[in-house]
Amino acid sequence: MDARDFGYRQQYDSALAITSAAIARDSSDPAAYYWRAAVLQLLINDSGRGELADSFYALSDQAVRLCRQRLAKDPGDVQANLYYGLTQLNRSSFLSWQQRGVAAARTMLEVGSHLNAALARDSSLADARLALGMIEYSKALSSRYTLGIRLAGSKPRAYSIVKPLADRAGPTRVPAQMMLALMFKEDGDYDASIRYCRQVLESYPGNRSTMRMMRDAFFKAGRYPETVQVGAELDSAIRKAYRDNKYCIAENWIVCGKAYAQMGQKEEARSRFNRVIAWEPYQANVPWLPHYVREAKQWLKRL
Repeated sequence: MDARDFGYRQQYDSALAITSAAIARDSSDPAAYYWRAAVLQLLINDSGRGELADSFYALSDQAVRLCRQRLAKDPGDVQANLYYGLTQLNRSSFLSWQQRGVAAARTMLEVGSHLNAALARDSSLADARLALGMIEYSKALSSRYTLGIRLAGSKPRAYSIVKPLADRAGPTRVPAQMMLALMFKEDGDYDASIRYCRQVLESYPGNRSTMRMMRDAFFKAGRYPETVQVGAELDSAIRKAYRDNKYCIAENWIVCGKAYAQMGQKEEARSRFNRVIAWEPYQANVPWLPHYVREAKQWLKRL
C-alpha cells in the first residue's frame, strides 16, 4: 500500500512513515514532501488539529522550492511541473478551509499552466487531469464562496474530466469519486452524491470524511432520519478516533441538530445546539467553531 491508500484508511502513522522513508531515501524529490503534506492535510481535516498547519505549509514550501530548482534547469520537467501543480492546489484547498478565500483563489490560478505542461509531455498523468477538473469546478463555484471573486470555469467541462476518472479503475478512482460526491452535493443532485459516497465507502469502509459528506447530502436532500443515523455512527467513530475532536463533533452536532429540528424533535435539537454553544470558550483554538456556535444560537431562536 502507498501513502494515499493508508491515508484513506485513516492509518496516518503508517502513511507518514512511508513519506518519511521516501524523504530519507531522496531528500531532493519534491514528490515525497508533497505526499507528506497531503497526508497531514487529510489528518487535519479528520482530526481538527489546526496546530499542524505550520507543518503542512513547511512541507508544501519545500516541495515547491525543489520543483522550482528543477524547473529552472528544465522548464518542461514533467515531475516538477506535476508536483508543483498538485502541491499548490492542495495549498489552495487548505487556504480555503482556513477561510482565506482570496489567497486560495490566487494560489489556484497559478496551478493550471504547470499541470498542462506536465500533461503535454505525459498524457497518462491521471492525477494532473483530475486536478485540472477540480480547478475547473472550483472556478465555476468561486463567486458562491468568496465575495468579489468570479473566475471563468465550466461545470460541464469539470464533470467531463472528473467522471471518467471516477468510473474506471486506477489510483485516481477514489479521489475522483470523492470529488464527484462533492460536486453533485454542491449542485443539488443529492442521490448521485450519496451514490458516490457509498462507492468510496465500499473501498474504504468507515472513512469519516466521506461519511461526513454523505450525512450532509442526506440533510440537503431532506432525508433527516438517514442524516441522524449517519450522524450517530459518526459521533461514535469520531470520539473513538479523537476523544477531544471539537471541530468534527461540533460540526456533527450542528447538522444532526438541524435534522432533529426539521423532524420536530425539538429537545434532541436543543441538546445538540446547547452542547455546541457550551464550547464557545474554545472558539479561538478550534477550526470553524465560531461559525458553528453562531449557527447553533440562530437555530435555537427558531425552536
